[in-house]
Amino acid sequence: MIMMKTKLLLAISIASLAACGAHHPPQELVDARAAYAHAASSNANQLVPAELHVARNSLDAAERKFDDDGDSQPTKDLAYVALRKAQRAEALGNAAAADQARSQFNAERTKTQEEIIASQRGQLRAAQGQVAEAQQQTAAEHQARIDAEKKAKDSMDALAKSMAVKADERGTVISLPGGVLFATGKAELLPGAQNALNQVADALKAQAEHHFTVEGHTDNQGSAAINDALSAKRANAVRDYLVVHGVAAEAISAQGMGSNRPIADNKTVEGRAMNRRVEIVVDRGAATSPNASASSQ
Repeated sequence: MIMMKTKLLLAISIASLAACGAHHPPQELVDARAAYAHAASSNANQLVPAELHVARNSLDAAERKFDDDGDSQPTKDLAYVALRKAQRAEALGNAAAADQARSQFNAERTKTQEEIIASQRGQLRAAQGQVAEAQQQTAAEHQARIDAEKKAKDSMDALAKSMAVKADERGTVISLPGGVLFATGKAELLPGAQNALNQVADALKAQAEHHFTVEGHTDNQGSAAINDALSAKRANAVRDYLVVHGVAAEAISAQGMGSNRPIADNKTVEGRAMNRRVEIVVDRGAATSPNASASSQ
């Protein structure tokens, strides 16, 4: 009966994996599934089924969030909780097994009392050590996440002191005037652009769990075809510079917007100058896209 239950639980986990495989689950969810399958085949299945049930519910919540939101931060967070609860169930199952074995020592007449006590105490210490280690690891990973988030915020705050940084529906937007980066009608970076782009590269490298989009924008002077091509070349030139200076290539893409998103009146010289810009959009927190690449618009 125990073997049948174990096979059934493993089949459920495998079915869950197959159902979501096409959506490339995050590593946190893959790890949570593996941890649950391991716990289901351990002492937890028989000795602490309530704890294993809690772990199953947590994993189901992560699976539902993945089905709804895909590879999102909430999915990762729920998967992380499911992982820890599966590890806890397994550790408590081992501890319960150790306690159960200790209670049976009187029936083991072939062993001395000292041997039985030493053996069971060793198992109990090992189980307690697993629980303590899991708790310590959870605390360390939580602190690491807090530190990373603080570093990302501090780097963006520092960048905002020297250039335009704002938040909108796309995420955090870093704006660079086109005149600082490029000569009129050109897509080759000016020497003076390096200082600003080096600051941007340093800030982006601290945003480890984000994806970035470089958008090139022009005024409405000239044809749409020329503006579209020029804005794409400029966006890719900025992207290439940032990649060379340490930003992960898979984390950053480029897109030419042409004159389609003016932020000022193109009828004035000042307005056209404001519209000629490059914007670097830091998304709202999705993990780095494995398919992100430069656009060749």
